[in-house]
Amino acid sequence: MRDYLAKENTTSVNGIFILIVFLNHFQSYVAVPKIYRWFILGIGQLMVAMFLFYSGYGVGESIQKKGMAYVKSIPVKRVGKVLSEFALAVLLFALVDVILGIGFTPSQFFLSLVGWKNLGNSNWYIFVILCLYLFTWLGFLLFPKSPWKSFAVICLLTALLFLFLQEKKVSWWYNTLTAYPFGLLFSLTKKRWEKWLEQPVSYGIILISSLAVTVLLRTVSRYVPAHLCMTVSYCIFILAVTKKVPVYHPILWWLGNHLFEIYILMRIPMIILKRGFAALSLSLAEPAVLIGYFLLCLALTLIMAAGYHFLMQKMEQCFTGKTLGES
Repeated sequence: MRDYLAKENTTSVNGIFILIVFLNHFQSYVAVPKIYRWFILGIGQLMVAMFLFYSGYGVGESIQKKGMAYVKSIPVKRVGKVLSEFALAVLLFALVDVILGIGFTPSQFFLSLVGWKNLGNSNWYIFVILCLYLFTWLGFLLFPKSPWKSFAVICLLTALLFLFLQEKKVSWWYNTLTAYPFGLLFSLTKKRWEKWLEQPVSYGIILISSLAVTVLLRTVSRYVPAHLCMTVSYCIFILAVTKKVPVYHPILWWLGNHLFEIYILMRIPMIILKRGFAALSLSLAEPAVLIGYFLLCLALTLIMAAGYHFLMQKMEQCFTGKTLGES
């Protein structure tokens, strides 16, 4: 059976959740059936939990394998890469806004480049992941020979970020923050987790209890401490499920491999096509028109993501002589 933490598998899991993110963003532009809205509300912000978990886990594994050389590369290979790829997307949204007559201020534009504000694009995840990468870099830079002290620094800085965002932003900016440090923790304690997950009895306990805790906390997830704990229990549940259930599929892998591009670009077709349908006097309240709008948004998002990914590959190859993803 394929390793549940192999890149192909985790990328496929992310492929599932980026589709759910697409469904969530889509419903903010149109009225959708109740069962559709029920599904989105049911999963809520947990749809992004595994993105953060796998990021934390992946960074933790890279540090353990490559050491301080990787830590020192984080500002360029992680932070710089995200910023450069995100900047072009912000420019695209700025162009769309100008064409559609949507105004924005210079400060709004520049703050959008780091995800603090937006021009109609999704942004909170970008800002948060940039901070978490920098915290990881600082933690391991301060304590290069003590992973646990580094982890403590990362947790402290994440807690401070949580308090800051709680004062400045709405809840979805901070209520899944625990997923990233838990990913790092999982990397540091992987052997122990593996031992538990290999034993039928302990595996069953982990699977059932993590699901029960997630469902229970979901009923009170409006309280932020409950949501933060629920995020961790949900990550454990998904890990337990994927340990036994093969997830890899070429289509899901493709979606997960283009996660960043799909995430940052999906709103452009939604914005433009909605105005286009209105200009053609096509009512999105009509089921057939709504389905057509959905399929067009999805198709254009995937085409744009593929083109954007290709462009980023070529740009990176020009600057470094390496293709995207090479170390």
